[in-house]
Amino acid sequence: MLLWTVAEFRCGPGPLRETSAMQPPGEKQPRPHSAEMFGEQRDFWWNRDFLDLMAARWRLHEASSLADIGCGLGHWSRLLYPYLRQPARLAGVDSEPRWIAEAPQQFRRAFPQVAPELISFHQGDAARIPLPDNSYDVVTCQTLLMHLPQPLEVLREMLRILRPGGLLICVEPNNLWNYLAFAALTEDEPVDVLVRRFEFWLRHHRGRIAAGQGNHSIGDLVPGYFAQLGLREIAVHQADRPAWLVPPYDARAQKALIEQEQQWKNSATGPWDKEDLHRLVLLGGGNEDFFETAFAEIVEKFRHEQEAIAARTFHAAGGGINYLVSARKP
Repeated sequence: MLLWTVAEFRCGPGPLRETSAMQPPGEKQPRPHSAEMFGEQRDFWWNRDFLDLMAARWRLHEASSLADIGCGLGHWSRLLYPYLRQPARLAGVDSEPRWIAEAPQQFRRAFPQVAPELISFHQGDAARIPLPDNSYDVVTCQTLLMHLPQPLEVLREMLRILRPGGLLICVEPNNLWNYLAFAALTEDEPVDVLVRRFEFWLRHHRGRIAAGQGNHSIGDLVPGYFAQLGLREIAVHQADRPAWLVPPYDARAQKALIEQEQQWKNSATGPWDKEDLHRLVLLGGGNEDFFETAFAEIVEKFRHEQEAIAARTFHAAGGGINYLVSARKP
């Protein structure tokens, strides 16, 4: 698989930026991921028939209001909204003013028949959601908790605005898994290189946690958090859409994956910010020699993959782990 795109495409960073109030003193402010992650590839995260199944399991037809926390441009809530009992209210909350300004336009284009007063977007912090207590039938987030230093605090806020008996839905990944999956080139790579690469991302992962930038494999922990908060009817499912690549790469989803990866590399943004990688890997216990060796191997891996894609010999099933965790408020 491509070095970054399966992780970012399959379980991409969420739209709610870490605010200064969430950062430990003295830590470098991370750039918002959202602007880099809202490309075309985000439109291919879900299979429609899978969403039909999940909507039936969640009984969304019984709900007539939904709040999307860390909504970004509303990619996730636009998918869920048609399953609600109409006329349905929707509220989106995000810390980025740009998304709060643009999301209503996206919704109006998608649902021109919906009365404007039913749809609202609010700028705000996920730890202090600007919505009333017990006011929504469904409260949800997609790849939000993975970025936050105190996810339990945010989950408590989401529960505050959820009515009794209402449904909480959190979609969160295990992104470390993406660095264990095999692709067409993996069998030829030395074992020590594969092990070093995983150590690189594990140290990066632990560095993010130490820096207060969240846990990119938090999906494994969310069911336990729900139990800790006393929720009932806890259920865990996994998304069914892999980010697969097979020649001639002519499907729109595959083209979007390849183009996004090239754009990140060419602009040194997203997962190719070397300064940020260096800081977090060292914070996670790596040293200078380890970082330079592993990063050089990662750059070389990218080059080999791009050559194989150009030669139409690269292929990968692109599986990942993205959990859909739901539960009812007592």
